[in-house]
Amino acid sequence: MDSPANRVQRILVGVILSFSLMTALAISEGLIRILGCEEVCVEENNIAFVFPIILIISIVLYLLIHFSKNKEYEKGFLDKWISRENENEMRTRLKKEQLDASGDNMGSGWSKMEKEHLETILEEE
Repeated sequence: MDSPANRVQRILVGVILSFSLMTALAISEGLIRILGCEEVCVEENNIAFVFPIILIISIVLYLLIHFSKNKEYEKGFLDKWISRENENEMRTRLKKEQLDASGDNMGSGWSKMEKEHLETILEEE
């Protein structure tokens, strides 16, 4: 099974490729000027700057996920939002957390505490 981080990386590769193509087309059409204009830039469009901005954000996210692969779980920057565990490990961890959080073993602890409390009360009398 694949981890959610690997799935996000594949999606980011598609986003990076498509937005790099759109950025290249915007540059070739003159909507984005890399160097300054000699004259008044009539064809320049400020909305076209969205393409390289999304491209840069996607590249940064991809690199953050890529370089956090060898780190321990929950030590990566994006681990709070995107899990790097595969699904089997995640299921076993979540089942263990669910069992720990359930009140099944809480009853025995409560009864022990009540027993100790009653014993101390009886000893005082």
